[in-house]
Amino acid sequence: MSVRQFSAPKPTLRLPSYAALVAALVVVWGVGDALSTLWAIEATGSIQGEANPWIKALLAHDPALLLVLKAGVVAVAGGLLLTCQEFVESVPGWRAWFLSILGLGSLIVVNNVYVGVAALT
Repeated sequence: MSVRQFSAPKPTLRLPSYAALVAALVVVWGVGDALSTLWAIEATGSIQGEANPWIKALLAHDPALLLVLKAGVVAVAGGLLLTCQEFVESVPGWRAWFLSILGLGSLIVVNNVYVGVAALT
């Protein structure tokens, strides 16, 4: 008597493309971090919660410059990452690196939002 084997459908996981990961990095670290930092500072009324001394000095001078700085940094970083796509994709674990950087940026954004909410309550 032979045993008949059924093949179960294999779940497929669609991994994000390189360009999608770069775009997510730009959104999280550029838009998310800048806006959540400005919102936390507005809600607390103080820049003393900012851990980075360079950003703290920039905020003390003019908070709008934070947007300019973040936009410039993510434009350069995103452009370099897109230019070096072939090299980055040849590095083992490149997708894990992207996801860890995105996770860290998301934690920072959530922390900034938490600080703002805590200050308002």
